Amino acid sequence: MKNVLLLSGNENSSHLFLGEAKRTTETRHMPLNFSAASIQDLTPDMLAEQDLVLLAPRAVNQAEVTTLKAQVPTMTIPNDIYGWLNGQALVKFACEKLQLLPVAAV
Repeated sequence: MKNVLLLSGNENSSHLFLGEAKRTTETRHMPLNFSAASIQDLTPDMLAEQDLVLLAPRAVNQAEVTTLKAQVPTMTIPNDIYGWLNGQALVKFACEKLQLLPVAAV
């Protein structure tokens, strides 16, 4: 099971994705565990548990991104996925970045 953290500037936007991402992983039996947090709530222990951090666009400044990337693989969620709150495409994106078996997005 791989842990994926959805990280945003405020907790609300990352939680918008969380439910759909979890439903998609459950129905497709993907070995992913999604969680969500805001940058203000991020702790070193929380970060140490992650296999991948997915950032909301414009969620954090460049210095914070550089720090995150030094600790765990970190990617920005593409605007077309984030803008449409497409949870299925988000799961597919995470699978590609973690080199898991592909999952079809609708």
